[in-house]
Amino acid sequence: MRHFGGFNRAIGNFAGDKRGNFAILFGFAASVVALAVGFAVDTAQLMNAKSALREAVDSAVTSTARSITLGDISEQDAPKMVKAFLTANSTGGVLYHDEIVLDRLTIDRTAKTVEAAAYVDVPLYFPLFGMEKTRRVADVSAALYSDKQIEVAMMLDITGSMKGQKIEDLKTAA
Repeated sequence: MRHFGGFNRAIGNFAGDKRGNFAILFGFAASVVALAVGFAVDTAQLMNAKSALREAVDSAVTSTARSITLGDISEQDAPKMVKAFLTANSTGGVLYHDEIVLDRLTIDRTAKTVEAAAYVDVPLYFPLFGMEKTRRVADVSAALYSDKQIEVAMMLDITGSMKGQKIEDLKTAA
């Protein structure tokens, strides 16, 4: 029993020693803060990429639908135009040049819609615990187009307040 008395006293002294507690707590807190900062940076990167991708796909689909409506392009030329817009909108900023991949383009002749699905693989700065080094961000957008000519009717105010130059400016603008 005598041999174990010294061992028990050494364990008691070690457990009661208060020197170095700050270093242990700082090490624990610093690692938690580092994980939180890494997670925040990756989350911000993914959100920025999602926003940039949404803008690129929206502009590509809207412009393509407008060009089909105006007769500038045929429906067969729509995929080339969408890809050109995606490439043009992926230069600079959050997305690197030519990173956006057009996953699907659907032109519904019955509903008169153009729908595009695209994605981009975003590199993560702080992948944790064996996570993949990239995360895929996807977006889908649609726009309506028309194949009909639209007539526009206007009603102009010719009351006393619109006399003189105001009415002339309104007629020129119309």
